[in-house]
Amino acid sequence: MKKRYGFSALLISALTGIIICALVFAAVFMYMIRDRDKLKAAVKFAKIYETIQEKYIGDTDMEQVSDAAFGAMLEAIDDRWSYYMTAEEFDAYKNYQSNTYTGIGITIVPEESGAYLLVAGITEDSPADRAGVHIGDRLRSIDGATLEGLEAPEIKDIIASKNGEKFELGLITADGGEVTVTVSTEVVFTKPVKYEMLDSDIGYVRIKNFEDGSGSGAVAAVDDLISRGAAGIVFDVRNNPGGKLSELLTILDHLLPEGEVFVSVNEKGEENIRYSDAECVEIPMTVLVNANSYSAAEFFAEALSEYGVATVVGSNTTGKSRSQINIVLSDGSAVHLSTNGYLTPKRTDLAEQGGIVPDVAVDLDDEDSVYLIAGQLPYSYDEQLQAAILELNKSNDK
Repeated sequence: MKKRYGFSALLISALTGIIICALVFAAVFMYMIRDRDKLKAAVKFAKIYETIQEKYIGDTDMEQVSDAAFGAMLEAIDDRWSYYMTAEEFDAYKNYQSNTYTGIGITIVPEESGAYLLVAGITEDSPADRAGVHIGDRLRSIDGATLEGLEAPEIKDIIASKNGEKFELGLITADGGEVTVTVSTEVVFTKPVKYEMLDSDIGYVRIKNFEDGSGSGAVAAVDDLISRGAAGIVFDVRNNPGGKLSELLTILDHLLPEGEVFVSVNEKGEENIRYSDAECVEIPMTVLVNANSYSAAEFFAEALSEYGVATVVGSNTTGKSRSQINIVLSDGSAVHLSTNGYLTPKRTDLAEQGGIVPDVAVDLDDEDSVYLIAGQLPYSYDEQLQAAILELNKSNDK
C-alpha cells in the first residue's frame, strides 16, 4: 500500500512538472511570436554592431555608434518632441529641469569688439556675485590663460572643468582696469521668474520656463505686485520652452476662477481633467508670446485667453499638444517619449490649430529678437512689451 502511494505521488509530481514545463514553453513561445519583430530587430542590430566592430577598417567609437542608432530610432517615429539622450545629456537635462547648473553664476555675451566676452548677468549669491564680479566686466583670463577670442561655449567648458576647485578669474572692469578674483564652481540655482513694477503701475512678470520653482515664483510675484498697487500685469512667456505640468497648474489655479484648466488625453482617448478652485486673482492681464513659446507656455497663454482674463500679444506660437515622459535606461541614458496629448479648457488642440494667433499681433525684427533672447533688449525698444502695456492701459481707461 505504501509503495503504491509512493508511486502515485511520484507520478503526480512528474505530471505536474511536465505541465509546468509545457506552460512555460507555451508562454515563451507566445512571447516570441508576439515580439518576433522586436527579437528580429535586436538580432539585426547585434549583427550590424558586430560587423562594424570586427570588420571596419578604420577606428571608431562603438558607444558613439550605438548612441547614434538609438537616436535614429526616435527620429524615425517623426515626432519632434521625442528623442534619445545619452547619460551625459540626461544629467544636463535633469539640471535644467531643476533650474540648476554647475558654474559660477554669470551670463556672458559677446562684446562689440569681439575680443572678450561681457558679463551681462549675475545670479544673486552665486560664486561670481560673492567674489565681486560686476555686470559690464569682461572675462580676461582663467588661471592666467587668456580668454581673448574664445566663444561662450568654450569658456563655459573651461569653467566646468574646474569641478569645484578654486581658480583665478581675470577681469577687465567697465572703466578699463584689470582685477583678478578667486572663484570656484558650485551648483547654482537660476530663478525661473523675474518681476518688477514698470512705469504707470504696470507689473511685469517674466517666466523663463515652467520647471522647478516657476509656479510658486510666479504666484509670489503676482501677489507682491498687487500688494504694491499694480493696475495690471504683463506676463512674458516669450522664448519659454515649457516644463512641468505641476508648475503650470500652480499658477493657473492662482489666476483662474473655478473650472477646468487642463485636459490630458492618453493613447486610448481617455481624458484626465485638472481643475482650478474658486479663489482667483482679478486684475487686467496680458500675455506676451512668440514662436519660441512652447508647450506649457502656449497653454498658459491660451488658458488665460479662453477664460477671458488676458489679452495675448506678440507673434504666432509653434503649436505643441503632446506631453512626454523620461524612460531611464540601465546605463543612465534616457528616452524622452510623447505618451499623452493635451487640450485647452475649451478642448483646443494647439498643434492642430497651428499654435496661438495673438489677439494683438506685433512682430520684432531679427535684430531685436536676438537682443531679446540675450536679455539685452531695453523695455523702451521692445515693441511687443509696449503693445502689451498699451492694452492694459486701454483696459484701465474703460
